Amino acid sequence: MADASRSWTDDYSYNAQPGWSMAPEEPTGGPARDCDILFVHGMASGGWVWKPDFLARFRAQGYRVWSLTLPGRLSGPTMRTDPSALPRAARAAMYADSTSEVFSILTSILPGASLMDGPTLDDFSDTLHDALAAIGRPCVTVGHSLGGAVAQNHARRKGWPHGMALICSVPPYGMWRASAQMAMTNLPLWKALCDYSLFGLAHTDHEVMRDNLFPNGVSEHDYRTFVSHLRDESLAATSAAGGLPPFAPLPGARDNVLVVGTGRDRLVPTLDTWLTAAWYGAAPVILPEAGHMPMLEPCRDDLADALLTWMETL
Repeated sequence: MADASRSWTDDYSYNAQPGWSMAPEEPTGGPARDCDILFVHGMASGGWVWKPDFLARFRAQGYRVWSLTLPGRLSGPTMRTDPSALPRAARAAMYADSTSEVFSILTSILPGASLMDGPTLDDFSDTLHDALAAIGRPCVTVGHSLGGAVAQNHARRKGWPHGMALICSVPPYGMWRASAQMAMTNLPLWKALCDYSLFGLAHTDHEVMRDNLFPNGVSEHDYRTFVSHLRDESLAATSAAGGLPPFAPLPGARDNVLVVGTGRDRLVPTLDTWLTAAWYGAAPVILPEAGHMPMLEPCRDDLADALLTWMETL
């Protein structure tokens, strides 16, 4: 059970460098298992989003768990999230060998530059493939939000893992339907997410973001700590999550897919959770009182229970 005396920001750690990383956490009890679990984060976050007390539930049942942090841009963050981007680029430009190199350096820090040079959804799925290869044994992939699109794209391009759990995931047909619904029914959130994607945290409406990401409430301290760890996400990857070109496997019944949604998700509505589950031929698990970040809410024990119950069937 979660320790109510601890803030869910108490155990954050963060690797802000480009490239990808992961580390194992060994089982602390339970029977020997024939598979590991790899957790894949969503947009703009990292492996830090999976709380230690949440992962401890799986370790206590005999599972080795891994938290993957997907790669960032090789040129680092743009001006939209990093105030030091301009002086950093200016220093680099001073040592450039040509005018074209100066131009390339300076344009790389402009808002929106990651649409052209950021890691793509295919790059992310290649990273997931490398991570699974490094683990070297059967593994269940658990993808949250954009991480669910990465997991589905990996299944289409590289082959199915031992199991795939999709948590508040980008649907297999993309975010176009959910985005259209948001624009019609929750325009402030739609605008806040657009502002964040294009111009960074400093230019988004944090009251709207906080109320919609955490509909059950979150302290100002915990919210500020959470957003301070968010990174400059690749527009190339998030644009592909819209659904064009298609990134997911073709529809078909799968007995090794779990779809989990929530009743208060303002980004991926319950309808899309049901449609995702139907795509893979199963009924979803719905956590009725949770929002888009169930691993950071009090219901994370219910999320862990759903995952553990399903993994016993694999």
